[in-house]
Amino acid sequence: MLDSAGTSEHNAAGAARRGPATRRATPIRSFLDRHFLVFASWPALIIMLAVTAIPFAVSIGLAFTNYDLVRSREWKFIGFQNFDRMIHDPQIPQIIWNTGYLVIGSTILDTVFGLALAVLLDSKIRGTGLIRSLFMLPILTAPIVVALTWRAMFNNEAGWINYFLHLVHLPQPLWLGNPHLAMPAVLISDMWTGIPFQAILLLAGLLGVSNELREAAISEGANRWQVFWHVTLPGIQPVLFIAILLRFIDAFRKFEGIQILTTGGPGISSTPLNLQIYDTGLFYDQVGYAAAMGVLLIVMIAVSVGVLYLVAGRRKGR
Repeated sequence: MLDSAGTSEHNAAGAARRGPATRRATPIRSFLDRHFLVFASWPALIIMLAVTAIPFAVSIGLAFTNYDLVRSREWKFIGFQNFDRMIHDPQIPQIIWNTGYLVIGSTILDTVFGLALAVLLDSKIRGTGLIRSLFMLPILTAPIVVALTWRAMFNNEAGWINYFLHLVHLPQPLWLGNPHLAMPAVLISDMWTGIPFQAILLLAGLLGVSNELREAAISEGANRWQVFWHVTLPGIQPVLFIAILLRFIDAFRKFEGIQILTTGGPGISSTPLNLQIYDTGLFYDQVGYAAAMGVLLIVMIAVSVGVLYLVAGRRKGR
């Protein structure tokens, strides 16, 4: 009896000693539990700041200087002189036109043909599984390889495109050397990877549309076009918006294909803004002026994406 009483007193004393420590540890553990995601996201946040936010801030700062790679120690703050120079630069309107041509053209063409391909792959025909796998190949191919392949195909003397045009007795134009055909050639080469990308995204949306709704519409006497327009298309609107948004932003970033296909020529007939920034900053060493054009590019992207969201919001409100 005495032994059991002693043991009880010993346990009670041990619990009393551990009590404050346990009470102190509980708030710390609860705090860590509540803010675990914050602590877990810090490494990614630091990396993001290092590779995006800090260079972004530095670029905006350089836009207000005359920083030059040749005379890097003589740079100084010049205010808005780079932006004033950009306003009076005779090449900027053509470059902005090229950028809009590329972005809008590639987004529309890739989305329309990608949607058509997605509808075809969603139909119940033999071999759709193999076709879906094959259309992944352009996306997996390196952009430089794609550009080199299309450059060979557009060759006016030995290219396959002019060869087939010759077989059907059609003119064989100088695709990459004609100021009026250089940008269409860039769009054609971009469609080879853009259409499959859009098709895969839109196919995922089509697979989520209820077959019962389609069958109900058909039973009510609707034809295939009416079913697509009134049932299928509204059902994939969220996916369609994401596909358009991703393609829209990616078109602003297109660089390798143009650099290899045309290097922005002839002249500046196929030079978008990002390629002009590259040339100005690295070839002409005018980093400050290139940074100012980078600010213009950021503003163009932000305004364009804002317009897309505004249009999408209005359509949802109807």
